[in-house]
Amino acid sequence: MNKWKALAGSAILSSALIAPGMVMAFPGGDHGPGHHKERMFEHLAEKLDLTEGQKAQLKANREANREARKADREELHAVRQQLQDAIESGADQATLDTLGAKLGQMEVARMQRMHDKWVQFESILTDEQKAKLEELKAERKAHHKERMKRWQERNQ
Repeated sequence: MNKWKALAGSAILSSALIAPGMVMAFPGGDHGPGHHKERMFEHLAEKLDLTEGQKAQLKANREANREARKADREELHAVRQQLQDAIESGADQATLDTLGAKLGQMEVARMQRMHDKWVQFESILTDEQKAKLEELKAERKAHHKERMKRWQERNQ
């Protein structure tokens, strides 16, 4: 009987210790697609002290292009799959080159759209917010450079 009590007590104690850790590891509970992007946006909005109007404008911009982005992602995935299938089936080089060129064009177009979105984002910022954004970019770049340096030192 004492063994069962000890086992039950251990189970209750471990549950009590694990639950807060899980809550801290996954705050908010909703981790659907785009969760990290949404958290990143919230963090940036907080750092730049965006107004409610600016937040609403950015959200409207994202929502307006949602279906187009989804279609682009699906097309990009399909071309990547076609290329993978062609490689696995031993397709001729001309076919691979054609699919590779199409994939490259799609990637370039995607990068251009991302740049346009960034320009659109910066256009709604005030001068003070733009200065803060540049400061955040510099900090991020320095942090990345430091991490790369440590990684290279570890891997030599």
